[in-house]
Amino acid sequence: MLACAGLLHLGLLVGWRWQFPLVPYFFDATVLSGGRGLDFYSIYQAGYNARHGWDIYENDPAQVTVLVYATPYRYLPVVAYTLGAGLSLLPPLTAYKLWVVILEATLLGCAALTWRRTRSDPNLAARLVAMWLVFTPYYVELYMGQFSLIQAALILGMLLAVAGPPRTSQGAMLTNGRARWFDGLWVASGLWKINTVIFAPLMLRLGRWRAVALMAGLVALTTVPYFLVFPGHARDLLANNLGNSVAGYELGNLGFRQLVFEAVAAVGAGPAAQQLAQWVVIAAVGGLSLALTWWRPHAAVGALVSLWLAAFFLASPQVWEHHYVMLLPAVIVAYRARPSWGLAALWLLLALPTPFGFIGLQPVIAANYDLRAFALEPVWQPLAQHAAKALPTVALFVYWAAEVLGAKPSGAGGIIPLTSNEHVRVIPR
Repeated sequence: MLACAGLLHLGLLVGWRWQFPLVPYFFDATVLSGGRGLDFYSIYQAGYNARHGWDIYENDPAQVTVLVYATPYRYLPVVAYTLGAGLSLLPPLTAYKLWVVILEATLLGCAALTWRRTRSDPNLAARLVAMWLVFTPYYVELYMGQFSLIQAALILGMLLAVAGPPRTSQGAMLTNGRARWFDGLWVASGLWKINTVIFAPLMLRLGRWRAVALMAGLVALTTVPYFLVFPGHARDLLANNLGNSVAGYELGNLGFRQLVFEAVAAVGAGPAAQQLAQWVVIAAVGGLSLALTWWRPHAAVGALVSLWLAAFFLASPQVWEHHYVMLLPAVIVAYRARPSWGLAALWLLLALPTPFGFIGLQPVIAANYDLRAFALEPVWQPLAQHAAKALPTVALFVYWAAEVLGAKPSGAGGIIPLTSNEHVRVIPR
C-alpha cells in the first residue's frame, strides 16, 4: 500500500512538472493554462516591494515594478518582510521551484511525524502516511505555489500536542511543555495565515489567555505600525480576509456557502433570500460551535480544535481546492484515534479530484475565463462541483460535533491551575 501511495504521490509531482496529464482535472490549473505559481508570486512581489521600501500590497505597474503575474497580496506584513523578502533575492522562477521543494519537504515531514507518533501500530501508521501522500488538493497547492500546507503542518502540531495513543479516544494531559507547543504553534499559525484566529473562542474557553494576548499583541505590533506608514491598503486587507461575501457564481469556490448560494439560486430565489441563506449558515455554524465549546469544555481538545477548523471551512466565503490541505491533518488525527470506514470514506471524497474534469466544463472555461458572471447549465454540473468538497466537510463537522457532545465529564476534567497564570488542560478518559 505504501509503495502504491508513493508512486501516486510521485505522479502528482510529475504532473506538476509536466502539467498536461493532470491539468484538465483541476479548475485552477485549467484556468491558469500553464501560469503556475500565481499565489506564490504574490508573496514574492510583496517581499520585493518590502526590500525596496514600497507598499507590499501594491501591484499596480504604474506604482511599483511588477516582476511577475500574481494575485493581490492578502497576508500580514510580517510574512512579506521575512519569507517574501528572502525569497525575492532569487530569480522568480528559481524562488518558485525552491518553494515547491519546501512544500514537498513539509508534506514528507508531516508524514514522518505522523508515522513516528503511531509507530507502535505499523499497519495504522502506514495507512496514515498513505493519506498524506495521496491527496490531490496538494497538486493544486504545488501548482499555485500556495501556503496552506505550512498552515496544515502547524495545525498538525497542535493536534498531536493534545493527542493520546493511537486507536484510543483518550486524550493526553496538556502539561506545561505540551501547552507551550500548543500555544506557540497556534500563535505562529495566526501570523502565517490569519484564518486560525477562529480558534480564539476555544483558546479563551480553555484559559489560554497568554496565548490569545500574545497573538493579539504580535499581530498588532507587526501590522499597525506598517499601516501608519502605508495606510492605502488597510481596508483592502480587512476586506480580503474578513469582508468577502458570496454574491455571485464562482466555479472554483468549493466552500459550503458557495454551494448554498448556488442551490438557492437554482430554485429561483432572489438576492434577498440568497443573502439570508448566507447569514443562516454563519449563525448556525458559529452558534453551534460556540455552544459546544462553552458547554462541553471537558471534551477532548483535539475534537474541539477540529470542530472549529471545520467551522472555518463551512463559514468562510472563499474556500479553494488547495485550502483543503488544511483540513487533512484533522482528518488524519481523527482516523488515528478511531479508525473507521466512515472517516476513510470522507477522506477519500476530499482526496479525489472534483467532478470538474469529468463533466465537460473545460470548453466553457476556455471560452469564458471569468465564470463569476453567469450560471452554468445544466445546473447539476456546478452543484456537483461545489458539493464534492463541501458536503464531506459538513459530515466532518457533524462528526466532531457529535464527539464533543458525547464527551463525558470526569473528575480529572476541566482546567486545573498550576502556578500563577499557568494552566494545564486535562482531557478526560
